[in-house]
This record gives sequence, structure tokens and C-alpha cells, in this order.
Amino acid sequence: MVRRGALCLLLLVGCEYITGSFERNPFSGDPYPILIENHYGALVVGVNEASTNEEHTAVLDVMSPLTLIDRGPTAEVNIKATDLLIKGARFPGGELDLPRALLKEQPTATLHPCATDPCEVGTGIDPRPFDALLGMDSFGGDALRLHLATNEITILPDIAGSELHRSRSCDAVMPDPFRGGGTLVIGGTEVPFLNWRIAIDACISPNPDPLLVQSARGVDALFVLSTAIGPSIINESTYERIRLLDPVRDLMTPPLDTLPDHTLFLPSGPVTGKLTVMRGLALVGNSSSSPRAPCRQVYASHFLADRNCSSLDTDCPCASGTSLDHGCQVPAIVELDASAPISVLIVPDAEPTLQSLRAELRPNRPEVDGILGTEALLSFELDLDYAHTRLLGRCVDPTICSARPVLLNSEARAYVNGCTEK
Repeated sequence: MVRRGALCLLLLVGCEYITGSFERNPFSGDPYPILIENHYGALVVGVNEASTNEEHTAVLDVMSPLTLIDRGPTAEVNIKATDLLIKGARFPGGELDLPRALLKEQPTATLHPCATDPCEVGTGIDPRPFDALLGMDSFGGDALRLHLATNEITILPDIAGSELHRSRSCDAVMPDPFRGGGTLVIGGTEVPFLNWRIAIDACISPNPDPLLVQSARGVDALFVLSTAIGPSIINESTYERIRLLDPVRDLMTPPLDTLPDHTLFLPSGPVTGKLTVMRGLALVGNSSSSPRAPCRQVYASHFLADRNCSSLDTDCPCASGTSLDHGCQVPAIVELDASAPISVLIVPDAEPTLQSLRAELRPNRPEVDGILGTEALLSFELDLDYAHTRLLGRCVDPTICSARPVLLNSEARAYVNGCTEK
């Protein structure tokens, strides 16, 4: 299976993220799920490093562009290929000592990724030390399934089936989520790196009511996915837009300065902000044929799953004179109900991690508004299908989650409505 990529570095909170180049690898996993440790949202596995036979506690973070071993802050930075044996637990809460996947000749950096010793993930209340990091380059030739309701991941060769067939199985298929890339200088050599960030359009507090004006149907945002944090992160400007949407503003979305302080540990170090919750979230697939803002896509999916526009409609989500059978389409959407609020950390707009992500994703994506943490993934299963450059979402808790497949034509209405019946 082909793995595409190159050496990559990103400055995040004063640390350097580096990836080695990679060429080709066989399938890394086995057919069984890997039971992980989920320490306040960070996905933690065991790792055995073949070249030294050392055991490590590793954070799996799909936002990281590298895989690394932390040998302490004074160790010399270098990159080499080594075999990494991934280990899970035998039962919930057990030791991470059950072999489950082998990454052959994985480019691995020796690097201390944070300013403290040891590096930690989790919260300021109970942080979790770690000494290894599995980045997205570890799974570039495979598919990674996240089933976090049961603290399981699965490494698969790929996800079979076309967009049409997966949609008819009630999967929300989201194409082309991988973004970013660029060049950097390491050791005096300029090295390119590819687009591996998982950028997801979202509508916060979605409300597709056709009687509302579009500005009242939710807050548009762009997130980058991380599996190293539980709560999500949003910037202050996004929170203020959510407050403007809320008619009982001070009750449901209190003023920023009244919220409690909180510290969240990324692999690169602590981020401090104000802690609150998001009530309702829709994750929206890309659509090159019918581009709309994320909240507009949510409205379009609900409207067009019921009927085409008529001459009486004053806010048709299609272009003038079009319908589902005449070029109007809607991408797949995963909707999370407001009855299951998601914790979020509100940080300044100029927070260095967000600034670095914005710099990397410009100009192909709008400004990054936040980082999506694992708490948002608990009610649905998410496949990161690197081989086919797509995400696939399917609900595991239909009481608070709806997976709305892509609407390509009027025939697809039956599938969308069948998948969203509760």
C-alpha cells in the first residue's frame, strides 16, 4: 500500500513537529479492534520500539504530522526508520501490553515536543505523562477507525465501497478532508511536506428552520481534528458569534469573563482559556459542485430531503431554477444534538497553535476557528480513510446523532430520510 508524505515541521507552542519521509508499507494492523486508554480525551496506546526494545507510553494524535520518541529535553534530534509495535489493553483500564499492530520501518524522530519534562496530555487537574507520539504519518497507507464510545480503534487496509454504496449504508461520506502542506528548512535542507491536516467544516448550534433568516441558523466554523484532547478548542471571536446567536445570551452563553479558567495539555504543551460547552454541532462534507457555507448546507440538507423548491419559496438553497435533479446537490453531514453538549476551551484569537494551523492551511481553506477534540466523536464512529482521501461517519447513538448521507438527486431522498428516522 502506497504511503505518500515527506518530512514536516510545525511550530506549536514553542515546539518543533518533524516527520520523516515515507514510501511504501504493508498493512499495519490486524482484524481486531485495539482497546486504548482514553485519559481525559487523549488516545493512549503502548509502543515497543524494535531498535532498542524499549516500552513507551504513546499518544495517538492525528493532528500531529510526525511520529516521535521522547528521550528527554537534552537528547539530540534525529530521524530514523524503526519498527514500532502498537499495543492495546486486554480489558478496560488494563495495562497496554497486548500486541495489535506493527508499523514497519516507520520514520521516527527523536524529539522532546514540549517545554516541560515530562510532556503531558489531559487536563490541569490530572495530566497524563507520555514519552512517544503516533502521528498521522503512521497511518498514511491504512484506514484508522475511531470507535471512541467503547475506547476502541481499528487499523484497516482501507474502507471498501464507493461513495454511493457507503451512503446507502447510512455513512456520511466526506471527501477531501486532508489539507495543509508546504516547505521548511531542517538541518540546512529545504524539505516539502504534504497535506495531512484533517480540516472539517462545521455549523455550531445548527437550526435548519426555514422560517429563520440564514444568519440565525447557526455559526459557521472550520475545525482541525485532534485525538490528543477531549474538549474542543474555539477562539474568542467564534464564541462571541455564538453569543450573538443566543436569544437568552447571558443564561446559555455567559460573558467570557464570567467563565471558569481551565488548562488543557496538547502534546506540545499547555493551553489556557475559559471552559464552557457547545450545544449542537454539525460536521459538513466538502462540495465542489454546490459550495455553500456549513450552516447553509445543513439547511439545504433538511429542506431538499423533503422537497424541491417551488416558486413560493423565498429562500431556496439551490441556485435559481434548479433542483436535486438539475444540478443541485448537498454533501454528507453528521449532526450532533444539542441535548449532548460538548466541552470547549475558549482561547484568544492569536493563540499560537491556531495561528500555526491558519498559516499552514492558507489560502485553500478559510481561517481555522478551533480544534475538534475526541469528546465530539463519542456518539458516532469515524473512519479516516487515507487511501481514498475521505472521512466516513456513522452514528452509534441515534438518540443524539444523525448521519445524513449525500443528496445527489431526488432518488437519494429515500436513503437520507431512512437513515435519519429515530
